Amino acid sequence: MGAAAHARAEALPARRPGAGERPEERRRTGAAARPRPRRRVAPLPLRLLVFGVLLAVLAVGRVTLSFAVVQKNLQTDAIAHQYRVVNADNQRLAEKAAGLSSSLAVRNTAINRYHLVVSPSVQFVTAHRPPAGKAHTRR
Repeated sequence: MGAAAHARAEALPARRPGAGERPEERRRTGAAARPRPRRRVAPLPLRLLVFGVLLAVLAVGRVTLSFAVVQKNLQTDAIAHQYRVVNADNQRLAEKAAGLSSSLAVRNTAINRYHLVVSPSVQFVTAHRPPAGKAHTRR
């Protein structure tokens, strides 16, 4: 080995005991376990802040949903009320139409509105048909 090889060996960091060994080899050789780097954990106030923000967002969503449901219920009640009013009007108009279609109501309307004059005496005229097959012509 020459000077170059010796310089390379000195330039390399010294090997720590137990580095690169398998865990079972470390146990056998008695080398100390290397401490693992600790995972950074967010501080507690930051976690509480995030939790508070998420809780507030959920609460706002819940209130908004409840408000929307109440609005839809009010609209449904208004439509049901309007349906009942229209149904009552339809029944009233049907009764009025039934009353106006009676023969007495038609007679009263003809007398009052169109000035129908009713004859005091009624005469019926009966016309007889000539018998079929015979042509009676008078000139």
